[in-house]
Amino acid sequence: MTITLTSDQERAIEGAIRAGLVRSVDEFIETAVKELPRPQGTFNAEAARLAGARIRELRKGVRLERGGMSCQGKVEMSPILAK
Repeated sequence: MTITLTSDQERAIEGAIRAGLVRSVDEFIETAVKELPRPQGTFNAEAARLAGARIRELRKGVRLERGGMSCQGKVEMSPILAK
């Protein structure tokens, strides 16, 4: 594929490379394409998987200070405490 850029677009890409934002024109284009808006209802399974893995990693060992009870323990106790 051949892409013709305006001189402003070329300067913007060269500036991004000089600034260290991307390493090459190919990386610039790849990054730009990833940022394109997606139609509503589009599901990115890989992004969802990575987000889930990150959330699980962040939750490891998390405990609430109040009484030293875990988040799960608080959820299990909430119906009892509501009575």
